[in-house]
Amino acid sequence: METVRLILFVILAFLLLQIWEAWRTDQQVQEPLAQSSPQELPQVDDYVADQPVLPAEALPPSQPELSSADLTTGKSTARASELVRVETDLLVVEIDTLGAVVRKARLKQYPVDQKNPLDYVTIMDDSVDKSHYLQSGVVSADNSRQVPNHNSFFTIEQADYRLGNGQQQLQLIATAEQPGGLLLTKKFTFSRGSYQIKITSELTNGQNEEWQGYFYHQLVRSPGSGAARSFFTPTSYEGAAYYSGEEKYQKSDYGDISEEPLSRPVKDGWIAMLEHYFVAALVPTSFNRFYTKALTDNRFAIGALGPVLRLQPGQKLADDVTLYIGPKEQKRLKPIAPGLELTIDFGMLTFLADPLFWLLAWLHGLFGNWGWAIIGVTVAIKAAFYPLSAVGYRSMAKMKNVQPKMVALREAYADDKALLNQKMMELYRNEKINPLGGCLPILVQIPVFIALYWVLLESVELRQAGFIFWLTDLSQADPYYVLPIIMGISMIVQQRMNPAQLDPIQQKVMMAMPVVFTFFFFLFPAGLVLYWVVNNILSIAQQWWITRKFATV
Repeated sequence: METVRLILFVILAFLLLQIWEAWRTDQQVQEPLAQSSPQELPQVDDYVADQPVLPAEALPPSQPELSSADLTTGKSTARASELVRVETDLLVVEIDTLGAVVRKARLKQYPVDQKNPLDYVTIMDDSVDKSHYLQSGVVSADNSRQVPNHNSFFTIEQADYRLGNGQQQLQLIATAEQPGGLLLTKKFTFSRGSYQIKITSELTNGQNEEWQGYFYHQLVRSPGSGAARSFFTPTSYEGAAYYSGEEKYQKSDYGDISEEPLSRPVKDGWIAMLEHYFVAALVPTSFNRFYTKALTDNRFAIGALGPVLRLQPGQKLADDVTLYIGPKEQKRLKPIAPGLELTIDFGMLTFLADPLFWLLAWLHGLFGNWGWAIIGVTVAIKAAFYPLSAVGYRSMAKMKNVQPKMVALREAYADDKALLNQKMMELYRNEKINPLGGCLPILVQIPVFIALYWVLLESVELRQAGFIFWLTDLSQADPYYVLPIIMGISMIVQQRMNPAQLDPIQQKVMMAMPVVFTFFFFLFPAGLVLYWVVNNILSIAQQWWITRKFATV
């Protein structure tokens, strides 16, 4: 039976991938989690360890190498920080007056649950359960502790900013001046219809001598603490990633950061923190080095260090970066920076998944419905593999025609299995039947099916996307199990169309298969089950046509 074999092959590969991913995730997350227990939000003094480590290669030749203990703490008075709220048509962002840190970000177009549209998905947050935020500032190359960084208090004019009707942009300006004479101004620019935030940092040297140092930006995150996933739900990559012209796209999970912190000289690229469906990415305009670092309280950082700054008295220098906080949509990510769309993790079969997603998106533009787009992709794949499938069905049709001869051979040589196998092979040769003819075409199709599986699971476009009637979210399991039941029925129909199994044990296994797989698919996203249902229906039609054609062969 083609569908049973296909599902068995795909499920075996899927289970192996899931076991590997679960083992890898356990290795990267569980060990760091054991190092510390949840604590209250850290105070100002606790941020000393967050400072980027300046490697010797990044420093001016005349300067000694600095350790994190040598870097400025940027201590200020123990006054309380305040969160300044910024709301656009797509984002709700909170910026802390302590360090002008992007402390929280929520996505207005993505509710956590369809029943509560005002409960937005939170990407960035800094709480007992979750840490994910952006820090930035400057570090000094001469051990000076009087520099503005993410521990300095900034002045922000308003407590609330809102993008008004008809307004295309809004700006928030934060300013911090240190007693030593350095003035850092951060300008955050938000635009309508965009998840991008342009951050311009301008440093003014108010001292009487030259100042040397660096701009830095770093994304800090703790391992995810979202809802527990079942074994069959996607285990998307969570952690740091970066891209450079030399190394292209690279991941750096929490285990890598703990064991081998990154320090890479770069000329271009971006850094990011990834999770399922969403990403926070930072795209600099000037480059020196990317780095990673394990911080206290089970937090991990990936950062970008700018080129060395040499400011004469009274001189100003500025640095621009783009912060993207939003969904992993290819149409949004591709224009921002080369390779940023690779954060949509289709796995090792990306080269197959990309054209499948393109076709899926094109069909969605045609039909205006992701469910019909999935059906369209299924039809296209079935048509593309029609010649291979036809080979398998012809083989099964021939097997069905010679089944009476096979039964006679089993009865005649029941006591001599070696001779029975010999006679069976002679029968196959005489009838020109390849006993593997039904399996080999399926093996060729497996990579395409696995690639489509990851497309359906990783594409944020399918999150909370409805189809018809009761199917209001194709990324979740069918709430009434209608599609899995239809799939089970289609498997029974296919069994009836195939040659009956001669072995009694195989007969019982085949009878149990539809029930087992029906319950198995209760747990799968409805979009994936929809694909299997349509594929089965098309297979039944194709098999009926070919079997009828070769019935007299």
